[in-house]
Amino acid sequence: MSLTHTLPTPPLPLASPSTGQAPALRLPPAFEAFYGLHHARYLAYARAHLDAPAAATAVREAFGDLVTHWSDIVSRLNPTAEAWDHFTRWLNARTRPLPLHADVGLQYQAVVLHHIAGCSITATADATGQDPSKIRYLLGSWTKPTAVTSRTEAHPDTPDRQARALPGPGDRRR
Repeated sequence: MSLTHTLPTPPLPLASPSTGQAPALRLPPAFEAFYGLHHARYLAYARAHLDAPAAATAVREAFGDLVTHWSDIVSRLNPTAEAWDHFTRWLNARTRPLPLHADVGLQYQAVVLHHIAGCSITATADATGQDPSKIRYLLGSWTKPTAVTSRTEAHPDTPDRQARALPGPGDRRR
């Protein structure tokens, strides 16, 4: 005798019979809000590592990956930091790092967002889910590499139409 009874679940339709279109997916409202708040900064970070079309594709795919893990991400103490960590792990698996000597991954990420992508300290903190004082400390303790001064020199095979010199620790934007 079986105590459980299961009914077969019909498969989800791949296309609407009337229109031939894939069914519209409804994203969680919190994810839509998160996307609206963070997409530009995630794209800026990706553009530091990739050309514009590749960065746009990478960020679109990364957000697709984020939404598949969304319930786990929002269950964490700091969902913004968790989402940022998830995004940077996803992007790091597909790109080469810039030749920036950084003591920790978050320092590297802060340098890229602030000094290369041009985000303010507050915007960098918002994107990474960290306190602005932590970002300020990480940026203040970073030492500029001496051998490489631009992304084009670092990755000559990567197209970069607007190579920018990496600023030193004293060249901070607020």
